[in-house]
Amino acid sequence: MKRRMILGALAFGHAALPLFSQIERRRAMYPMVGPYTNALRKRFNTVYRYLNVIDIGHGELAEVLITTRSEERAIELLEQQAFARVSAMFLDPRKAPNLAVHEETVAPESVKVAPRLNRAFEWTHILHRQIYDILATDLSFDDKRRYVRESWNWYRSESGAAFPGVLKTHDLMEHQWFSQYWRQKYSRFNAAIWAYHWYQLRLNEVMLDADLARRDAAITETTAEFRLMFENTDLLPKHMPMAHTIAPRFLAEFPEIASAFDNLHSFHDIYNDILAHPQIPDKRGEVYKQLGEFLSPTGSPERAPMHPLPPGLSREDHRQLNQLEHIEHMAMMILPAAEQMEFFRAPAEHRGHIVAGLRAQMAALWPNFEKKHAEGQHQHH
Repeated sequence: MKRRMILGALAFGHAALPLFSQIERRRAMYPMVGPYTNALRKRFNTVYRYLNVIDIGHGELAEVLITTRSEERAIELLEQQAFARVSAMFLDPRKAPNLAVHEETVAPESVKVAPRLNRAFEWTHILHRQIYDILATDLSFDDKRRYVRESWNWYRSESGAAFPGVLKTHDLMEHQWFSQYWRQKYSRFNAAIWAYHWYQLRLNEVMLDADLARRDAAITETTAEFRLMFENTDLLPKHMPMAHTIAPRFLAEFPEIASAFDNLHSFHDIYNDILAHPQIPDKRGEVYKQLGEFLSPTGSPERAPMHPLPPGLSREDHRQLNQLEHIEHMAMMILPAAEQMEFFRAPAEHRGHIVAGLRAQMAALWPNFEKKHAEGQHQHH
């Protein structure tokens, strides 16, 4: 047992430290309690079950990346077995758990790698769930707005675990030396993760409707569209969805919360890259370096204008949006509002010409853009 602990320390680059110095204390974090508590589970049980599957999916992928020595085996476990398992639960929600699953249950080893990160993930997921509970009630919109803002203030009180309400630059997710490794090696499960993020943001958006009948119908449609992504995997997103395109009304109403959720989703990509990349021996050290940048209230802000799309886009529009490649999505982050709709509806060749014309602006906004883009072309050839 002692030998196993020492080998574990060596694997994560901490052999020079006494084992007791690596211990990070945990303390429980709890949501606020109010007239909305457990409303989502009671009113929209399929949605609640799907969110439980999403938590399982995040935990399983981290556990496989940490505990599987062979990359080939890890790819098989995630791209085939785990993908099939979560898909089965989305296609038949009766197979999905009706109770939230604690991450330590599905990922007992991964939670030990970077406990401060798991704390930040857990705390932000608690905020996610609390907001869904609030929006699932029949309370007045003014009451919902007040409770959501109280929840945000409660969330911010844990400063060491709260993602800031200022969006971090896309450079951190897309253009670091290790960026995009995870999505290249695990493309199908990565697309599933992006589908999770799409679903979470769309729920934030459609649940804002004060007309309860319209809200309920929109939740049903959004859930059906999400399920369809696992019936037809060609519909899975090809870039990481963000609030300014997926949830523009939620962004306008709660800009700090929307930015915190976008930061959370970006950091999931970064974390997956770090765990998957074979040339990062000190996983914990790199995770904490990146986390420090993301939890900083002011460091590395996004400078792209990111004009929100109009609310109420059709189901077909959202399908077309999801099929944009990540570089096309980044082009939309800097396009004037009047040109965005034309861009994402245009043929791929026309979009390519527009992207080419925006390269200089992209390089100015994201200093590592050109270098990463050149690396990608080299790998492609």
